[in-house]
Amino acid sequence: MLETMSEPAPDPASETACTLLFPGQGTEAVGMSRGWEAHGPWTDALEAAEARTGHPLRRAMAEGPLDLLRAQRLAPCAVLAHSVGIFRARRAAGMPLPVAAAGHSMGFYSALVAAGVVPLEATLDLISAVEDLSETAFGEGTMGMAFLIGVPELDVRRTLAGHPELVLSNRNGQAQFTVSGPLPALEALVRELGPSALKVGLLPVKHPLHGPHMAALLPAITRRLGAVKPADPAFPLISHFDGRLLTTGAAAWDEGLASVALPVDWLAVVARLRALGAPLAECGHGRQLAGLTRWAARDLAVASLQEPPQP
Repeated sequence: MLETMSEPAPDPASETACTLLFPGQGTEAVGMSRGWEAHGPWTDALEAAEARTGHPLRRAMAEGPLDLLRAQRLAPCAVLAHSVGIFRARRAAGMPLPVAAAGHSMGFYSALVAAGVVPLEATLDLISAVEDLSETAFGEGTMGMAFLIGVPELDVRRTLAGHPELVLSNRNGQAQFTVSGPLPALEALVRELGPSALKVGLLPVKHPLHGPHMAALLPAITRRLGAVKPADPAFPLISHFDGRLLTTGAAAWDEGLASVALPVDWLAVVARLRALGAPLAECGHGRQLAGLTRWAARDLAVASLQEPPQP
């Protein structure tokens, strides 16, 4: 889960073309589906996701308990389906195609589906493949991720030099990072940097995402998804690895497959957002990316699409 700092922004006008930001895991919350059940495109997306995964996504989102909603295999599917459902409901209500879209971590999967690169089912299968192969490769309780807030990047990198088994996996802001690798080394890192950090701790994930530990799984992930034929996106997607624009289906899908082993650089994404110059809107629950974007650039405001449009 990522810490955020943000101020509520107004719902953008339906006639305004925005750059959309799709959040990742950590945004799930009981009640996040409230009001969306009356919107057919949202319901259709959730029904399709439940049929594909077998998870009770709508019940977990509406009723909880939170432990169920945050379960390792259920949470990413809930976030993905909810964001896609919001996008489709908003489009049906008159929202124009976005100028571009970015996704943070697995939020990139939501962007892939929204842009029409692959069906929702393909990204759900990708989540399942990552979970299956990670569980086989890494024993229970051996790997994970930690977050660091309020520590200068130079200090983080100096400390990591003493833990070569760890890797800086996310640059989320000027002083907000995540690290992935073996759990004992992560716990040692948290102890070392805790006294100087604004906030530090372990994330509720069991895999060393966005780092080289995951690279060995990529050939098997690619084989599992080999039947997927990507289409060119209806709008450009922004790489969360280096901020470049992805304008072909092949490039976008390759990025999605490799994303579990690619570090996230939200600072590079923010540089692209500034260059595009379009209004920004977060397409998902909460304001995770509004907060991260403000950490990276104080002058960039991000509106929220989380409230259902009025009939």
